[in-house]
Amino acid sequence: MPVLPELLAQTGKIAAAFDVPRVRRVYIPDPRPHENRHTEFGVVELEDGSAGLYYAWLGDSQKSMVRRFHAEQFSGVPPTEIISLLEGDNDADRSLGMAAVNAITHSFWRRSGYRPEEAGDSMGALAPDTEDHVGMVGYFPSLVDRLRRQGIRVTVIEKKSRFADAGEEYVTITDSPAGLEACNKILCTASTLLNDSLDEILQHCRDAETIVVVGPTAGFLPDPLFRRNVTALGGTEILDAEATIDNLRNDRGLADSTHKYLIPRTSYPGLDTLLSRLNI
Repeated sequence: MPVLPELLAQTGKIAAAFDVPRVRRVYIPDPRPHENRHTEFGVVELEDGSAGLYYAWLGDSQKSMVRRFHAEQFSGVPPTEIISLLEGDNDADRSLGMAAVNAITHSFWRRSGYRPEEAGDSMGALAPDTEDHVGMVGYFPSLVDRLRRQGIRVTVIEKKSRFADAGEEYVTITDSPAGLEACNKILCTASTLLNDSLDEILQHCRDAETIVVVGPTAGFLPDPLFRRNVTALGGTEILDAEATIDNLRNDRGLADSTHKYLIPRTSYPGLDTLLSRLNI
């Protein structure tokens, strides 16, 4: 079974285990950001304050979603109704559906008394040195430059053509996931779960010693990834949904209203254990 259907089945399992709060509100940002705007996320918030982020700037699909949906229409509905958007093929709709998955997951974690570890530096989970060959799924310029300056080989998997000529000494940029087979440490963006490329990516990482999946929208259960040799999942918890939405509306970013975390496979208790701790 691919990762996404397995994740949705597990999300359904936790949704059946307790009374999942309904949706309090959805923040859908302007699909036409001005040139200097950099905050690029929407929010699904539940009535208990748990919330999930979604990546919002998805071009025409985002504009289409804004025309078809109004944030008010989601108020009071079960979040599982929003999750059903993942069954479609519209990128923005699917992204919104994943935010509902994230919101349910964080509500479940709160009920079960689980709090992921504070995340450190993005490179901390990889701990790369000059003997390593780092694979990066998604082009993160600052991280690539940092690794290059340390003399660490990097292979970047990036399908956006504007990055095709960005390679420098120690850095190879390709659109083929097969390039990961030479890498022993992998940093992968969580957006691969939504664009249906994660399963293929992981097939090319079978021999890697470390695989870290990260991203602000990676607020879902890590169990399906850990069963596929992923060693850590890094995401973002919304501590104050109202402040987060206000920050996003005013282009202030996420830092003071969210918590970046890292879940190592070695210390994660597992879904069944968390279900047994559930405070219904």
